[in-house]
Amino acid sequence: MMKRLLILTILLIQWFALYAEQAENKEVPGATLAEIEQQIAREQKAGNVEEEGLARWRKMDLLKNLSLTEKQVEEAVVQMEWFRKHGQWDNYYRTWQLKTNALSALGKLKQSLQETQQMLDDAKERNNKLGRAMAYKQIGVIYLNMKQTDLAVEALQDYAELIKGEEGDYSMLSSVYYRMAKAYDYDKNYHKELRLTNEWLDFLHTKVGKVKVAEVRECYNACYLARAAAYIGLDQLENAKMALDTAEHHAHLINRALSLHHYYKMRARYHLAEGEAAKALVYTDSVSMMTNDKDDHADEMKALALLKLGRSAEAAHIYQRLYYDKDSIFGRDARQHLDELNTLFQVDELEAEQQRTRFRYTIIAAASIVLALLVLLLFGWRSALRQKRVNEKLRIANEQAKASSKMKTEFIRNISHEIRTPLNILSGFTQILTSSDMELGEEEKLDIQQKVMENADRITNVVDQMLELSDASSEALIERKDLTDVLNIVAQAIEHSKIALHTRPGNPDSQVTFESIADETAASMTLHTNKLFAVRTLAQLLENAVKFTSEGSIKLYMERADNKIRLIVEDTGIGIPADQAESIFEEFVQLDAFTDGTGIGLTVARSIAQRMGGDLWFDTSYTQGARFVFELLKN
Repeated sequence: MMKRLLILTILLIQWFALYAEQAENKEVPGATLAEIEQQIAREQKAGNVEEEGLARWRKMDLLKNLSLTEKQVEEAVVQMEWFRKHGQWDNYYRTWQLKTNALSALGKLKQSLQETQQMLDDAKERNNKLGRAMAYKQIGVIYLNMKQTDLAVEALQDYAELIKGEEGDYSMLSSVYYRMAKAYDYDKNYHKELRLTNEWLDFLHTKVGKVKVAEVRECYNACYLARAAAYIGLDQLENAKMALDTAEHHAHLINRALSLHHYYKMRARYHLAEGEAAKALVYTDSVSMMTNDKDDHADEMKALALLKLGRSAEAAHIYQRLYYDKDSIFGRDARQHLDELNTLFQVDELEAEQQRTRFRYTIIAAASIVLALLVLLLFGWRSALRQKRVNEKLRIANEQAKASSKMKTEFIRNISHEIRTPLNILSGFTQILTSSDMELGEEEKLDIQQKVMENADRITNVVDQMLELSDASSEALIERKDLTDVLNIVAQAIEHSKIALHTRPGNPDSQVTFESIADETAASMTLHTNKLFAVRTLAQLLENAVKFTSEGSIKLYMERADNKIRLIVEDTGIGIPADQAESIFEEFVQLDAFTDGTGIGLTVARSIAQRMGGDLWFDTSYTQGARFVFELLKN
């Protein structure tokens, strides 16, 4: 406690020093809400519509900078009506975008989506370029909040194209740079984030130089915060500190709640990376004092700092709330919101493409008037043929997109089930073990301990599969640096898959027998391979055989074929139709929707086999169940 108070005192001294520096620079602070209200009243009385509109927009901008989010939504309704009535459409759409962004920050995602759709339709009807740009900006913001980074970057790039050349475009383009940097940060693509901030700084130096006004400082502040994030991700903490110190200078001179909010949050992230949990906690507390909005990222850092300080109960409380909040991502409402946003963006892109197509056809028709009838007919025939091919491609792409969306939805459902089930079991056993009035015998304790370990291993396996999936599409070869014999690989795969616990003779109650069979040349064969990946792939095939075989037998054959070894897993289970022999190796595919699993095991297994110079395939000639052939190179 004393250490935390000492750190807080040091920070307060730093803040006072910065405020003193601000006084020395004699910069004029921004107007207060009361002063802006007075200006609005004066301009209204004098009949200065343009000046009154400017003051009303300044009021909205100040509410944003003060992080008064709920007030921002209420005030936007009033100001939008005034801007609409007086035909000030640019301020009208800017205010509308602030409203939709505030709704999103308040967790009212569905209402934000609806408002964004209305804004886009309204701007297109009035042919207002800035209005369309604001809609694209909000689409990017919502995508970013939902961690759909690729789509967020695409939307923000469309926004940037529309506002280039507009007055004050340096501020608007800086917001694009900021959100694109945030997207790369979410993806942990720190090298790309750093390159983007270099481009951003070059843009600011060229466009505005070192003009010391709040709007320009805001842009530099955001840029240096993004640079600090990239340096922290790259573990270049000295460079991160320099970037943060520069951002701190600008943030305190601006002295706006929103600017300080972002600075404090990045400073907390820096101190966590530095291992100074107590300092990080002070800054996360400062973040919460700047705004009443939910900030999951700041809460995550606060929980991590508490955990490192040994305050586990407080950290657990935060993690529990974040768990329930984030778990809703897998719920129907969040998926529906994301589908609505995808539809909104894709439909708008389709309409834009249709407009461009109509324009091209208009030019063609005008030119065709001066051409001979034969040329006109020939061109019409070729155009129809081209359009038919485009339509066919669009139809195929649409079907593929639907199939992909369905598979990903099922994958999310499966992952949620695969993790939630063992978590619930672990939670139940934890309550039993920690209950003060519960008395357990040694045998019961050992049984609970075994089940806890099994379910922890289950979660670990799911996470490992998720990590392996990220490499499944890679073409990078796996280094074969281990010299081992075939029987050793088989023995470890059998142990890793735990097949002996589910089959006879290891389990007398099982209806399935298991045996491994090797010819003499295969049994004595040694391989240059990657032992870890070879064992993991064979274990995956054995686990699948157990999962889909309720009676009969499972056999593992070891055969030599020239300079290769073939490990064949054969069962008498439910089998696989021949016409689906290849689809089972695609990501997220499960032939039985009621069977546990993520649908990525065979995808990863084949990728590993091929990247080690071997192969993995399903033998369609075998009809008594399923037979998989795993082939490895000898040298």
